[in-house]
Amino acid sequence: MFDYEEDTLAGFEVITSISKEGYSISDIKYESPFKGKVSAYLFIPDKAGPLPAVIFMHPSQGNRETFFHEAQSLATKGFISLLIEAQYLREYGQPDSLGKKEFTKTIEEMADIQKYIQTVMDLRRGVTLLSKLRNVDEARVAFVGHGVGAAWGGILSGIDNRIKTFILMSGYGKVSEMQLTSEHPIAAIIRIFLPPERFEYFISSLRKLDAIHYVKNAAPASILFQFAENDEYIDRGHAATFYSAASSPKKIIWYDTDHLFNNCEASLLDRQEWLFEQICAQNDMFSRESTKN
Repeated sequence: MFDYEEDTLAGFEVITSISKEGYSISDIKYESPFKGKVSAYLFIPDKAGPLPAVIFMHPSQGNRETFFHEAQSLATKGFISLLIEAQYLREYGQPDSLGKKEFTKTIEEMADIQKYIQTVMDLRRGVTLLSKLRNVDEARVAFVGHGVGAAWGGILSGIDNRIKTFILMSGYGKVSEMQLTSEHPIAAIIRIFLPPERFEYFISSLRKLDAIHYVKNAAPASILFQFAENDEYIDRGHAATFYSAASSPKKIIWYDTDHLFNNCEASLLDRQEWLFEQICAQNDMFSRESTKN
């Protein structure tokens, strides 16, 4: 379901690139294994490699800019970062701003299971392209995902052994259950407006993509779960189910924040500390203290 021919696709297409003090930021595109082009940002430090690399996947309320400042911070510490944008979320915008015909089409496409599969494939393709960069240490690749981005990360953990550690923030272990019961804006719109038979098919297909089926096979990769005490969409029971399903090594941390981790500096510091511990070699010019600067 998630396989593709790696050697048939081109590499990164650089749209623009700017230099900052100690690193560069490139606006890039690459060919999706499914169809179309994936938009992303690529951060590369001005340091000799091989360097650790991180792939970021935003929540449904975000885009490739969601982790922009975090990637900047990591770039100053010697991490390469790839910030990918989910095509199906980018293409359709806000349904409430559309006419009736366009609205109906948008709901159908938002509930297209192939769009979910494509995003996982796009992420896998991103891993491939990152690993081919001469300054990337392909043995030290990490993934950070938030919300539905963490759900896709959960799938990746069970099917792609090239990623050595995962950080899953406010993740949906059962995205099918979220679509059935959550008041999340996208889930509510799909549930209300999709025809009953079409919705039933969507949910039955989505159950096969629930991350709990995949995180059990993540080992030897490690997983850090970050959850919010005041999450509007994920309760403690759901979080516990996701965490329990995962293979070891794993860790869970709770924060006094909301689903989007607004104003939660502690979670950022913990992510950087985790990345240092999991994928930084002993001879890297990193220190635990540097993650807090």
